[in-house]
Amino acid sequence: MKKLWAIPLLILIICFCAVACTPAGVGSVDQKGANVFPVSTMDDSLPVAMGDVMPFYDDGVMNIYHLRDSKGTNSIFYHPIARITTTDFIHYTDEGIALDFEEKITSIDAALGTGSFIKGPDGTYHCFYTGHNGMKEKNPDTNEDEFVTGFKHAEVVRHATSTDQKTWVKDEDFNLVGWEDDFRDPYVYYDGVDGCYYMLITTRDSGAAVIKRYFAKSLDANSDDSPANENGWRFKDNFFTNNEGSYNMECPSFIELNGFYYLAYSEQGDNRVTHYRYKTEHDGEWQKFERDSIDASGFYAGRLEKAGDKLYAFAWCARLSGGSSGGFDWGGNLVTHELVQDATTGELSAVMPQNYKQFFSTQVFYKTVDGRNLDEVSFDGTKFAAVGMEKLSTNVTRISLTIDVKGDKGNFGLSFGLDGDYNNRLGSAVIAFDLDSNRLTCYNGVSSILRYGAPLASVAFGFEQSKSYNVDVIIDGEIITVYLNGAVALTSRITDMDESNFAFYSNGAQAKIRDVKFYE
Repeated sequence: MKKLWAIPLLILIICFCAVACTPAGVGSVDQKGANVFPVSTMDDSLPVAMGDVMPFYDDGVMNIYHLRDSKGTNSIFYHPIARITTTDFIHYTDEGIALDFEEKITSIDAALGTGSFIKGPDGTYHCFYTGHNGMKEKNPDTNEDEFVTGFKHAEVVRHATSTDQKTWVKDEDFNLVGWEDDFRDPYVYYDGVDGCYYMLITTRDSGAAVIKRYFAKSLDANSDDSPANENGWRFKDNFFTNNEGSYNMECPSFIELNGFYYLAYSEQGDNRVTHYRYKTEHDGEWQKFERDSIDASGFYAGRLEKAGDKLYAFAWCARLSGGSSGGFDWGGNLVTHELVQDATTGELSAVMPQNYKQFFSTQVFYKTVDGRNLDEVSFDGTKFAAVGMEKLSTNVTRISLTIDVKGDKGNFGLSFGLDGDYNNRLGSAVIAFDLDSNRLTCYNGVSSILRYGAPLASVAFGFEQSKSYNVDVIIDGEIITVYLNGAVALTSRITDMDESNFAFYSNGAQAKIRDVKFYE
């Protein structure tokens, strides 16, 4: 007897497979609030940005303390310390203000600066941070301008404690004062070899930029740094001296990993990058790698923090001085890199956090402007050429591709901000694999194929002919990070990426871009 029910069942199976195998449309994936480059608050109605980051990993949660770009009723009141938390670097919770500035003209906490967070042996949380008030007034007795706070300098290291990271109590008697107006960004850690706590402070000494080191037996030590006071934070040494310029070394952090000791700091100068140094012995000499920075100028005030067996670097990508153009300003979006350590040399390389690849794993298919799916494009280098693509989604987009370098001239890569569905056009910004200068560069003032304008961010990379390189890209809103061959990262801000056409281009470069895949 013929089983008539088998035919409808077969049709149902075919229909189910057709639906299941149909690729997701561009922008159709429900990403459940995913956000890889968050700002200071999850409230979109508040136009505030994230400044210097103070990461603190505790019990499976990464606490991203940071300076919030908020101001008070007077220009000297600004920068409360706020906190967002995450367990996956994709979904964040806004925990609000942790420590606020004081709207009091004579308070050293009129503005808050960067600090660090640490958990004591009794479970108490400690924050050491910067209090700042540069206001002066004339003393009628001496006729000299003096700080209204009564301190000799504009910046003082301060201390607060908490039992739950929600309510913080400031120690009003704790005021660690240095010898310069620049005396800030304290980073506190426990040294198991020396059996004490150390505090690294950004400051200056006899005109030179230094990172000073103080020590104490307890996190509850007071701020009396006199040599006779064994219960205070006392000066130890100049932990590191800038031997490459006069710029301040902002936001230091210090981490030990697999027998290597790393010091990271940011250059408050023309380069504005996060540098790092290393040593292989606890009391050894500081050394540097040829590539001594993490990312480029779009990744500023970077701090290192471990989470289990992984090492991460956290920083912010600034807003632009011109709003939609210009150079980097202050405050912006959080940027997170996973750092991979070379087991032999100890060199650190920024790579895409593994969670990004796991979460943004639904493949979507972008079409060229003439309706084709694009898997690869070859450029012969004889002239300018570009393959226009449809508009970029507002979803977080991950791109994976391989580049084959065939020559040593010209540049090629991705172009964003096209104002239409064109071939052989450049948009307002490009991410350039530049074979002429051996650099990975972002330009955001492109006016023609001959005028890219000044680089917004750039990092050195030695391209070789007849060699292939893997590239990972993550785009969220205005922020893009390009990871090149597991070696370097370039983060930048391009204001007109989403909902604009983009293109793959070559300007005189002989190269192939292949295995192009898009994920949401």
